[in-house]
Amino acid sequence: MDLRPKKSFNGIDISIIRKMNALAGKNTINLGIGQLPNNVPDSIIEQGQRGFREGQTRYTSNQGMPELRELISIYHTNKTGKKISPDQIVITNGAEGALWNTLYTFLEPEDEVLIPEISFSVYDTISKLQGAKVNCYKLNSDFSIDFKSLESLLTEKTKFVIINSPTNPTGQMISESDIKRIAQLADSMGFYIISDEIYSELYFDNIVPETPLSYTDRVIVIDGISKRAAATGLRIGWSVASEELTKPMIVANQYIATCASSISQYAAIKSLDGSSCDFLESVRKDLKKKRDFVFKTLSSINGIEVEKPMGAFYIFPNISKFGKSMDIAKKILEEEDVLVIPGVAFGEKGDDYIRISFAVDYFVLKQALERLTNFFNNWSNNENK
Repeated sequence: MDLRPKKSFNGIDISIIRKMNALAGKNTINLGIGQLPNNVPDSIIEQGQRGFREGQTRYTSNQGMPELRELISIYHTNKTGKKISPDQIVITNGAEGALWNTLYTFLEPEDEVLIPEISFSVYDTISKLQGAKVNCYKLNSDFSIDFKSLESLLTEKTKFVIINSPTNPTGQMISESDIKRIAQLADSMGFYIISDEIYSELYFDNIVPETPLSYTDRVIVIDGISKRAAATGLRIGWSVASEELTKPMIVANQYIATCASSISQYAAIKSLDGSSCDFLESVRKDLKKKRDFVFKTLSSINGIEVEKPMGAFYIFPNISKFGKSMDIAKKILEEEDVLVIPGVAFGEKGDDYIRISFAVDYFVLKQALERLTNFFNNWSNNENK
């Protein structure tokens, strides 16, 4: 018997994001990486070192370290105004691990999952790997939810509706009224919301992202320290759900990973106990400055249309007047040695856009935007080469 991947792997490949990043050369300015350029706060580094010295190198419970879960429960209690128990938390290998745990635990073949038509590709991929059917709900021109589209797709088979705010790749935030509306829909229609809140601490203009967990219990929140603490490599994420839903997710976590890294969990304590507040505030101010610069620069380029992002560290300009996203991204890399992500990486409806991460050093960002401005302003000359 030949050994082949299971049928749900048909059409599944390494993401376009990863493939594009693999093309970066030694001197390429990389605006395609979804992580902060900062080192993790000193308090987290010191806590990790302390963990090694104290022998925090053994298994933790499958659910995760009690001290960390206690801090996470306090964080979400303060965020939602609801009492969140440590028993509602499962610590995972990154936020993506929490998403995998959730979809693996609850999806049956032929269940339906609704995702935004422009969104992070793992929502689609992991759902399909479980044999589920994925449908995309439309977004308005400002990337807000088109509720007419969303409601038209809801059926008795709809198990999850996935939202992400602030969002990758657009940097937009779901408004409070829209969060309330989707919470009301969940209660009336019987589906569950998966709310990816990994970027929720990276926001600008003093507009704090809302969570549907404030308005309904039919939510599984996905979160982690990767983005807020510049700690993508520590791989600490978590889910928040009712205790009833959490129990089988603990079982899934055992058989998928046993537990998240004990040292990483121990270090992550310092991302949630108040030790990193100054770091986070500094990051927000720095990203806001970069956001304003990138938005102003891109808005000045003839032929480009762009929405001002409200959070995360991405901007998603419409480049459709110049061509399709993959062609444009490859041409930019070839001619300017700047790496951006083609919008098609986030779904077919993203093909009119490119994703630019401004989470890089300001001098490097300035240099990259000079090259991009030159590229687009000299488009006709480039086309004739």
